[in-house]
Amino acid sequence: MNEALNNNPKEFWKAVLGQIQLEISPMVYKTMVSRTTGVSFENDTLEVFCEDNFVKKNLETKFSSVVDNSVKNIGGKGIKIKYSVSKEKEVKENKDELGPLFSQQKTAEKLNEEKRIKSNLNPKFSFDNFILGKNNNLAYAIATAISEKPGELYNPVFIYSKVGLGKTHLIQAVGNKIIETKPGMRVVYTTGEAFTNELIETIQSGKGRGKYTANQFREKFRKADVLLIDDVQFIIGRESTQEEFFHTFNALYMSGKQILITSDRPPKDFNSLEERITSRFSSGIVADIQNPDVETRVAILRSKRDAEKENIPNEVLNFIAERVDSNIRELEGAYIQVITYAKATGDVLTVDTAARALGATVKEKVVKNVNVNEILKAVCLYYSVKIQDIKGKRRHKELVLPRQVAMYLMKEITDIPFMSIGELLGGRDHTTVMHGVNKIQEEIAETGKVTQDIVNVKQIIFND
Repeated sequence: MNEALNNNPKEFWKAVLGQIQLEISPMVYKTMVSRTTGVSFENDTLEVFCEDNFVKKNLETKFSSVVDNSVKNIGGKGIKIKYSVSKEKEVKENKDELGPLFSQQKTAEKLNEEKRIKSNLNPKFSFDNFILGKNNNLAYAIATAISEKPGELYNPVFIYSKVGLGKTHLIQAVGNKIIETKPGMRVVYTTGEAFTNELIETIQSGKGRGKYTANQFREKFRKADVLLIDDVQFIIGRESTQEEFFHTFNALYMSGKQILITSDRPPKDFNSLEERITSRFSSGIVADIQNPDVETRVAILRSKRDAEKENIPNEVLNFIAERVDSNIRELEGAYIQVITYAKATGDVLTVDTAARALGATVKEKVVKNVNVNEILKAVCLYYSVKIQDIKGKRRHKELVLPRQVAMYLMKEITDIPFMSIGELLGGRDHTTVMHGVNKIQEEIAETGKVTQDIVNVKQIIFND
């Protein structure tokens, strides 16, 4: 086999690529793996050229096991793969790191940071720390493709999934990548809710002869080279917002600008949104993100542990991944809960410790049937507030958190529709409920206090 490789490494690598095609989605293969060539073979190592460092890094990390298995399957047992980028591209991509250009690199980094702030992007969201799995590989492939060639390959792009599965990470990774690699492009990231609020403020400002005009609002969005709109479902039911969004979408689309939209549902499920808008959503490419499988959940937890340099055994992470299968936010919330519990009690982190920490959080909800009224009573008991106040219109600070916790628990434990939860809580709009649920999920992922509140309320519910 080595002699055959030495004679024709290019053909051998083509055979490997053929095997890989059977294992991954066509979109991922086309945008990532196919952009490689076998060039030489020496000392049981096949050198493979990649089009750029981005492809090289992904093959070395996200696709390493697929490549290794494919090499073995076609008879290349014991053969190692060495990835490299053509010298011209390496010099071009790394020139800012060399000698007198170092100060120019620092200036470029500063400019990129300023652009991220102006574009409302968070630098922590990147393709490098996005965990790829079977549940999200299509959406990932599309996102990486449009970040390299905005407006050329897929446009518009619509990605949907339930909450907490990585939509925001992916859409912001696109923006960050474009800012990093295409400094001349103007990227605008916003949410459906922020778009709506900004439009309302613009209208009010106009009536009061304020400084921010409708023309400035339109110029901000319609002059973008890349428009990223997260959670577009928040424009539902707002006629003025829908009208403005429709014209913004058309202006950008007709100019060949990249449009990427995320939502919690596919376009066909937007019953209350104008058909002319949903038809435009469907005119491009639509992809979904499913719940992560257990292998992906384990990979997410290991990545988080390594990034935070926590000393947590793999068996503990495996246990958490097996117990929490809903979404990534709850998975990370459970991870934080286990660590917080162990530090508070001084216990060694073991599977038993993790089981005690998660106790009433995961399993008990399937042991006992719980209705929404029981959840509401438990929330009110824990926070010492009245049910009529939670259902009422007052938005005092002491009522906002209990109200949002009630929304979150009703959705998590019973999985009833947002609209039904809104009706129970004083006739609130379903978008208000979605916002409340999202807010609690974000706080669970970022802090320990709300996580503990959720645990305590669940203990009241399930032990009652």
